Amino acid sequence: MKATIVTLMIAALALAGCQDKPKTEAPTNQQTAAALPAGHPPVGGMPPAAEGKPGMPKDAAHAGAQADPHAGLKPMSVPQGVPSKTGKVLEVLDGGQYIYLQVQHDDGKKIWVAALPMKVAKGDKVKYADAPALPNFPSKALNRTFDQLVLTQAVEVVK
Repeated sequence: MKATIVTLMIAALALAGCQDKPKTEAPTNQQTAAALPAGHPPVGGMPPAAEGKPGMPKDAAHAGAQADPHAGLKPMSVPQGVPSKTGKVLEVLDGGQYIYLQVQHDDGKKIWVAALPMKVAKGDKVKYADAPALPNFPSKALNRTFDQLVLTQAVEVVK
């Protein structure tokens, strides 16, 4: 009997607790805008720049998907202490944003290396910062897939 009364009381309290909950809604931009400090831009994005006023800069970070993500980057020489490899350039392919070099190491192994555009010619000896080769790397610009490709920014022609 006590167990039944206790169970009924718990059920009654649970039902009473589920009723009359305050109604909540997700805030809209208008509701949140009232709580923002004066001068704060509207929630949901920046308004377009006023006529004659400068907008966002038109650099790689702000120009969208069509922009060159490598704008402003330049090839660099291999930094001191960075693992590197050297070899003879067998082939040079221009891929627009990258150049692709087929390099043959002294041990005879051949590898493709992609780097930022630079002056290099077939027969040159190059040194590049070593990195793990990416397998089956597709180049849309060349419409080709490389079996193994090392991506690096640090390549230098060695005399």
